[in-house]
Amino acid sequence: MAQGTVKWFNAEKGFGFIAQADGGPDVFV
Repeated sequence: MAQGTVKWFNAEKGFGFIAQADGGPDVFV
């Protein structure tokens, strides 16, 4: 399973991006 840090998250709209710990592309959540 990939791991990372929340880059930003908009709780009002319910989405954001996670920066992967291994330097891969950001993940949309």
